Amino acid sequence: MSGLPYAFDPERLIGTLSEIGPTVGIVNLRKDAASEGKWLHGHRFWGGRVGEFVVIECGEAGIFGRITQVRLPERERLAVDEASKRRPEVHPIATVQLLTTFYTDRSEVVGGIATYPNLGSRVFAAHHHLVKWLAESSRKPNELRDILVQLGSLPDGDNVPVSITPEKLFGRHCAILGSTGGGKSYTLARLMEQTMRSESKVILFDATGEYYKLDGAVHVQLGGPTGNGTAVVSLPYSELTESDLFVLFNPSAQSQAPKLRHAIKSLKLAKLVPGKCPEGFVPKANKAKAPFEALCNKYIAELESPKASFDIKHLARQLDEECVKPNIWANGLPDYTQWGPYDEQARGYVVSLIGRIESMCAAKELECIFHPSGKSVFEEIASFLADPAQRLLRISLKHVAFSFFTREIVANAIARYLMEQARGGKFTGAKPVVAVLDEAHHFLNKRIGEEGASQALDAFELIAKEGRKHWLTLCIATQRPRDIPEGVLSQMGTLIVHRLTNDRDREVVEKASGDIDRSAAAFLPTLAPGEAAIIGVDFPIPLTVQVGLPTNPPDSSGPKYQEKWSMFAKE
Repeated sequence: MSGLPYAFDPERLIGTLSEIGPTVGIVNLRKDAASEGKWLHGHRFWGGRVGEFVVIECGEAGIFGRITQVRLPERERLAVDEASKRRPEVHPIATVQLLTTFYTDRSEVVGGIATYPNLGSRVFAAHHHLVKWLAESSRKPNELRDILVQLGSLPDGDNVPVSITPEKLFGRHCAILGSTGGGKSYTLARLMEQTMRSESKVILFDATGEYYKLDGAVHVQLGGPTGNGTAVVSLPYSELTESDLFVLFNPSAQSQAPKLRHAIKSLKLAKLVPGKCPEGFVPKANKAKAPFEALCNKYIAELESPKASFDIKHLARQLDEECVKPNIWANGLPDYTQWGPYDEQARGYVVSLIGRIESMCAAKELECIFHPSGKSVFEEIASFLADPAQRLLRISLKHVAFSFFTREIVANAIARYLMEQARGGKFTGAKPVVAVLDEAHHFLNKRIGEEGASQALDAFELIAKEGRKHWLTLCIATQRPRDIPEGVLSQMGTLIVHRLTNDRDREVVEKASGDIDRSAAAFLPTLAPGEAAIIGVDFPIPLTVQVGLPTNPPDSSGPKYQEKWSMFAKE
């Protein structure tokens, strides 16, 4: 291991192995293991503290482990009474989680435990630079010009930096998890700044608009006022699908949904043959069916398209036109060649839907959908992907309405567009694209709409399941891992986990981790702000880092009570 400290330095000896199992070893710590630690060659080590990394000598190999528990034998348990004036002789015992194997002669790290040490093997405190080397060990020898993301440094490690390749971070998808105040937003901002140091292609879904300070990014927002150098874009309803509109308008499954489906089909036809429908809609009361059916057969492919390619300003009127009775011959038999007169009863069933459509189309907060102006978000994405100088596109959803599941539908539509581009081979062989979804618990695992007319918003889940082979990967950030579908979280190859205090959240992380990585979950409630445990299939060890501060922190601070709440003046 050229340039690295010797792994088995006698001066770093802390004990000997007294018991060994498949995943755990028991170590008798040396009597002189200082509880307060000591300095060695300008570096401090603790000599047997919970959370400390250790190295177990095993012939030409070394077993890397982590201390998870320190205790005294039962007979010595009462010997450490602080009130006692004399300092008793104690024999502490440490439990070590076995993590991975490395070979000193060929500088190689092998996942898992390739060989087991003997009883009596010596145990050493791991040097910080050895920990750094193990964390970065997956770089391939032929990658002479690695693109690196410097995430932070080792805690209590003399600011030893830790740099990770984007393949390890994003190659198998990534999740940033943590309770409020744990540093999740700062970590995401740090990652975005680091990716922009290379010729990256990252699209950030900014749910709350807090990342507007990211320098060098292209900033756009859906609707709302301009500001902070952010351009306003639209998402035209015509780029949505009929299913998206069904969820937005939320028709009742039995009486309203069939009328809405027929109205959309009629308006699609009216747009295809404007000469036949000069008023923009298809009148049906007392009209012959044959011309309409002939045109439907002619344009069947266009009418079956899921895109909402029609003029929505006529939708309320067309719904009214769909409310007609069957035509009846004089002899009382039904006439299937012609529509009958208006049906007032049917109109009564859809009047609430008509009112909802009219109010939504007129709502100011939905202007970016129903009255689009300027560039669409899809045009902005295409421009971003085509420009090699642009590295990060931030799409703010701050001004998209919460009502009618609009935010979820909009984000899902954009993700669906990215997945369509990926399936079309737009990214493969060009530049891989990373889609970053902040506040992911708001957008994943969503099925909305009434029973019988519901729709699963699963575009991000499809990216997690099949995007990687098309060079489209996903990075999610959330404070509620328990609300993320298990199928999505299990696809995350790398987890950056800040402090988690909720038991259910930690259980979800444990299920998504391997057996070795689960030992790191015990440390999650005690992580300090800004500290994160990095767990993943491409990391030989679960590693704790102090994430570096971003140059431009996100605007995610809470209310400033001390500044804004003045003291009541006493009389």
